[in-house]
Amino acid sequence: MVTLAEPPALKVIRRAGRPENDRTHSWVAPEEFFRNIRYVTIKVTNGCNLKCSYCNVDADVPSTPRISMETYKRIADLLIKNSVHEEVGLEFHGGEPLIMPDEFFQEAVAYAADLAKKYGKKKVMHPMQTNATKLTEEKLEMLQGLGIDVGISCDGPPDINDQFRMAGKRVEQALKMLVKRRSAFGMILVLSKGNCNHMYRIMEYFRELGVQGFRFNFLQPQGLGMEHSLLSTEEMFAGVKGVFDHMADTECSVVEANTQMLVNRFAFGRNPSRPLSCWELECQAGRTYCAVNLEGDVFSCGTDISKHRLGHIDDGFNQENINNTLCGLHKKDAWYTRCFDCDAKRICSLSCPTSDFNDIRYRDSECGYTRAFFRYLTENPEKVYSVLRGIGEKRPMGYFHL
Repeated sequence: MVTLAEPPALKVIRRAGRPENDRTHSWVAPEEFFRNIRYVTIKVTNGCNLKCSYCNVDADVPSTPRISMETYKRIADLLIKNSVHEEVGLEFHGGEPLIMPDEFFQEAVAYAADLAKKYGKKKVMHPMQTNATKLTEEKLEMLQGLGIDVGISCDGPPDINDQFRMAGKRVEQALKMLVKRRSAFGMILVLSKGNCNHMYRIMEYFRELGVQGFRFNFLQPQGLGMEHSLLSTEEMFAGVKGVFDHMADTECSVVEANTQMLVNRFAFGRNPSRPLSCWELECQAGRTYCAVNLEGDVFSCGTDISKHRLGHIDDGFNQENINNTLCGLHKKDAWYTRCFDCDAKRICSLSCPTSDFNDIRYRDSECGYTRAFFRYLTENPEKVYSVLRGIGEKRPMGYFHL
């Protein structure tokens, strides 16, 4: 581990809240921290043109300050120059990234491409998660020309989507445009009290639009989501059952990625599994993945940018803070002893530590739903076989981090 012999500048001391003459803690250089990182979520703005009631980042108005090109280039430098991984990702996230000017993305992608050629011909991915309300034909052509992969947020048909989100009609228009142009895109749906009992209908809506796949996330206790009631075990199960039943009944006319993973695990086991995955006992937060806000502060996970700060792209990282933050985020307590003898661990995602950190009840609900869904799979082998046949005819689909 590379450390700095002397503490960084006085502004770092003020940030860390330690006396100027305290030299007892080691400081990790930003270049060293980014050696193991393969994917960075960049919060290019906290602003958004919508105000969804469960927004996990509590987005502000569009006039909110935005990331500077200088800060973006510093992040790109640290990742592309130093990462040991041949394929790395710089994700444009917000807020709503499309409130940024086109020129920002053009310069950002060109800069990263030049760095990639200079430092080992690395492959740089540029995902973007957007609410799609600003996605015009011209904007989409620009993004595709830059190689930016678009991920859309949609919770169902407008009447369902707009219960907790906004602008469902505009999102629907964007989806129709993407399908008509045969554009590749990912889609995220937040499974909430507003749609958990309507997922079969939502799957049919996606099928009619021509959407072939998506991924759901349970509504989590983050940002404005803290003000929402958590889904119960029964509501989680109802939502996933609706998805699974539709996949089984229609030979996977629409594929939901989490359900696909659960069925594959049920049929074939957990291996081979990707280490440090969001769906394993230990996730990648702060290890091979991090998020950076527009001020250059580095966080272990982008799904809850308000917590788990690790350091700063210019100032470096206090090793003790890294250790304490990641231990507090990933440490497993005696609650998890119940997993040892549980048959459902074959398919279990083992909960989300950033959600558990905010509300420990979240993992209880997800545990109960997982057990219930495992029983449902066991009791309905013909549906499992139907889904497996349908999945076998589909090519693998990629979905982006949120």
